[in-house]
Amino acid sequence: MHTNTIILGAGLTGLGAARELPGSVVYEAKDHPGGHVYSHHQGGLHFDEGAHICHAKDPEWVELLKKNAGDVVRMDQSLVSNWWHGHWVTYPVQNHLRDLPVDLRIRALTEVVEAQVQSNTSTPAHYEAWCLAQYGETLTEQFYREYTTKYWRTPMADMDIDWLAGRLLPSQLQRIIHGAIAPLDEKQSVFSSFLYPARGGFFAFFAPLYREVDVRTGFQVSGVRHRDRKITFTNGEQVSFDRCISTIPLPDLIRAMDEVPDGIRDDAETLRHTSMIGVNVVVNKPSLVPWHWFYIYDADIDVSRVKVLSNLIPESLPPGKSVLQTEVFRRDDEAYDLEAIKKKAVVDLGRIMGFDPEQDVESVSHVEVSHAYTIPTLGRQAAVDRITAWLEGIGIIPAGLYGKWKYVWSDQAYAAGKAAAQTAMALDH
Repeated sequence: MHTNTIILGAGLTGLGAARELPGSVVYEAKDHPGGHVYSHHQGGLHFDEGAHICHAKDPEWVELLKKNAGDVVRMDQSLVSNWWHGHWVTYPVQNHLRDLPVDLRIRALTEVVEAQVQSNTSTPAHYEAWCLAQYGETLTEQFYREYTTKYWRTPMADMDIDWLAGRLLPSQLQRIIHGAIAPLDEKQSVFSSFLYPARGGFFAFFAPLYREVDVRTGFQVSGVRHRDRKITFTNGEQVSFDRCISTIPLPDLIRAMDEVPDGIRDDAETLRHTSMIGVNVVVNKPSLVPWHWFYIYDADIDVSRVKVLSNLIPESLPPGKSVLQTEVFRRDDEAYDLEAIKKKAVVDLGRIMGFDPEQDVESVSHVEVSHAYTIPTLGRQAAVDRITAWLEGIGIIPAGLYGKWKYVWSDQAYAAGKAAAQTAMALDH
């Protein structure tokens, strides 16, 4: 191991790198470690930065998380639904067309069959073309385009398709026809079974691991002089390095650096991401819905997804209440009114779930996440490849969700940190 490899960012990728490099130091901008897996303690409850669950298949990883969290709830079948213009439609919508009005069901099924018959082996040019080829026009327009506008805040035709594997289900014609005619037991799911800590939120899976590494919080990067091998922070501190593993957002890193080629700066400025406003609501009414989480397609409702914590871990939460964790997204180049978003979220949820937004609500809190998801825009990967090649050439190894600007699951983020550490060690031999 090189004695002076430093790590920027204490998310799961930074954690994986630090555990692979004993004695290394992790510098984190926030006042806590964990990145996106951190859970915020609000009003005696823990709320995550998104609808996190553990659906990993690697038995070694799963056992590690179960050991860390101690008391873990296992759900053998996720209960997921969609809210669409006054209707509950079972997830995924294409497999449950019988939940739709008859005329829409017939039109959607006809178009799905036609799309499958007409399908060819060529790779779709963008996400819009992929959806049309998989599902036809009705499902694309009524569901996928509406949700994309809310969740990704980006036109479908401007999005690549390299993010779809493991996140969106391709169509299976036999199941679609079955689900249009009769009830279908939903076994086709990206994550049909999952684990969640009984206490402490999602971060309980990882908290013990962070106690094993040297994380220094309150260290936000303000300058990187790569020729001098020095990094300065907004708190006035400065450190030197020989190798640097960076998990912080690529545009932030490039903006902080001196002597960056113009083309690399331009590439970094093309990268887009979403911000998330998590509106957390405690309602003094139990059992509002049976779902573990549900998606909301209506364009006039800001909330995209709702995790019903009281259905995940009912024994660990106050009885007689519903605890809701919601997600509202904005693009990094969009301004928003926080209080207006919170108020509207509560009103909309009350209408959907049947509670009075004033009389029945015990508390409303929020979590703001400045960097939520990287947006898979067209041309993104080529830009990231050029940035990565330049950074690695000067001894800085980008890694993880924001280091490589591509969505990864929790276990993949941790593994990316380990791989980056191994790369750093290999450079010293």
